[in-house]
Amino acid sequence: MSKVNLVAALIVCFNGLSQQRVAVTESTLALGFDQTAEVFYSFAAGDEIVFNMNMVQGKHIKAIEIVELSNNVVFSAFKASVIRDKRIKVRSKGLYAFRFYSSSLTNRVCRYRIDRIPLSPNTKNFNTNWKWLTVRDTIYTPYQQDSLTGYKNINYQETVKELKSTKLEEIMLFEKTQTVHSFYNENVSRTFLKVDLPKVYNTSIKEEQILAWAYWIGVGQESREAYKKNLNSITNSIGRAANMYYQTPLAGIAVGEISSLITPQTGEDVNYYFIPDYQNAQLFYNKQQFLQFDNGKGRAAYGRNDRLIKGTFYIGLLNDNEWRGIEVDIKVMAVKQVKIYENVIYKRERQEPQYVTLNKTRMNINETKIRVPVE
Repeated sequence: MSKVNLVAALIVCFNGLSQQRVAVTESTLALGFDQTAEVFYSFAAGDEIVFNMNMVQGKHIKAIEIVELSNNVVFSAFKASVIRDKRIKVRSKGLYAFRFYSSSLTNRVCRYRIDRIPLSPNTKNFNTNWKWLTVRDTIYTPYQQDSLTGYKNINYQETVKELKSTKLEEIMLFEKTQTVHSFYNENVSRTFLKVDLPKVYNTSIKEEQILAWAYWIGVGQESREAYKKNLNSITNSIGRAANMYYQTPLAGIAVGEISSLITPQTGEDVNYYFIPDYQNAQLFYNKQQFLQFDNGKGRAAYGRNDRLIKGTFYIGLLNDNEWRGIEVDIKVMAVKQVKIYENVIYKRERQEPQYVTLNKTRMNINETKIRVPVE
C-alpha cells in the first residue's frame, strides 16, 4: 500500500472513532401540574451533545431548555412532542442543565436520551458527573467606630424646686343661726342651706389642697355654751403646746387631731341631712325622696369629710317638734394646706466622655455552592 493510501486509511479510522456516540443517560420522566425537573451533566471541550426526546403519555411538554451553566440557554423548545438528534457543540469543558417544565393539569411522561460525541479518543471516557464546589468570596467593608479616650469635667448650674414652707389655713365657709319652725306651724318645718367649698389656686411655686372640712350643728343656747367650752379648751391648749397647728375645735376635727367635742346634755334636737346638689335639696324641702351622703339627729353634732373637697353641697334641717320652733347654729370650716416652693440654683459638675472616630475595615466571607464538573 502506498503512503498516501495509508494516511487516508488512518484519517478515516480516526474520524470513525471520533464520531462514535457515547451514551450519557437514557431515562423516563413524569411531570405533574406546574412542575419542573432538572438533570445536570458535564461535558468535555469539543464534545457534541446529542439530545432526543419523545412523549410516552400526553400530547407534549410545555417547555424544554438546555442551559450552559451558569445561565447561557443554548437550546429551547416549546410544546415539544418529539425531538430527534438535536446537536449542541461544547466550546469548553463545563456543566449543562436539562430542564423540563409541564403546565398541564394531567400528568406528562416523556422518555429522553442524552449522548455525547467526543472530539478525540482522549476524551472518550470523560466523566460526565458533577460535584458541589464551595466558593468563598471575601468582602472588605469600611466603617467608623467611636473610641473612648477619656473624660472631661463640665461645670454647670441646676435649678431645683425645693419646699420652703408648709402652712394650714382655717377657712370658715359657713356660720349662721337658722330658725326652723315647728311641725304644726303655718310655715314649713324644714329648710336647707347652701355651702360652697373653697377653690384652690396653684402656680409653679405654690400648691394648695383642701385636706378636709368639719361641721358643728347645734340647737339653742345649750349648744352655744357647749361650743364655747370647746373653744376655750383649744385656746388653753394652744398656750401650753407651741407645736399645735390648729386654732379652733372644727379645725382640730378636720385635720384629725381632735376626735371628740363637748356636746349639751339637755335641750331640743334637730334632724340634719347632707345633700349633694340643689335638685335633691328641693326634693327634701318638698317632702319627697332625695339623695344624701350623711345624716343625723341630736342636740349638737360634729364630724369631718375628706372625700368631698370641691364644689357645692347643701345642709337640710328638719324640726320634728310639734309645737316648738328651734334656733340652729351651723358652722362649716375647711382646712387648706398651702405649700410654698422656691427655685434654688446649685453649682454641679459632671464628667463628659471624650471620643475619637476611627476608620476601620470589616472582613466578611460569603460562601456559595456551585455545581462543577467532577473532573
